[in-house]
Amino acid sequence: MAQKRRLQPLLADLKRQGVKVLTALQQEIVKQEKDLTELKATAARWKEVVGGQTRMVGTAAPLPTRTKRKKRRIDWNAVLAGLSASFTTKEVQQQTGKPMEQVYAGLSRWVKDKKIKKNSSGVYQKTFSPPSMQQKKG
Repeated sequence: MAQKRRLQPLLADLKRQGVKVLTALQQEIVKQEKDLTELKATAARWKEVVGGQTRMVGTAAPLPTRTKRKKRRIDWNAVLAGLSASFTTKEVQQQTGKPMEQVYAGLSRWVKDKKIKKNSSGVYQKTFSPPSMQQKKG
């Protein structure tokens, strides 16, 4: 019983301190919300001045939408089928619309797969192998 009597004032003091902290937090939240409202109003006025061309920065900002459409992947086998028996890198680039780096990557893949050969003059020629050799590996 004596212990309870000693603990009661301590618990009451702790409760008073908790109420003080909670009140201070609530006041700070109200103040911050007021500041935020003022900042949003200022931002709206600035947005009107600059013509609405803004991008919000921060965690609450929406991500910008992509306006550039992604190009479709190229079927390099179809490109090869559409080329003449002998062709140049420029012809491949014109048919695909890809940068030369990607054209060279496609050409090297075809050489590795033995679908084409490069002549000493820099012209590529298709190699005609039996269909069983060109089947996809599973």
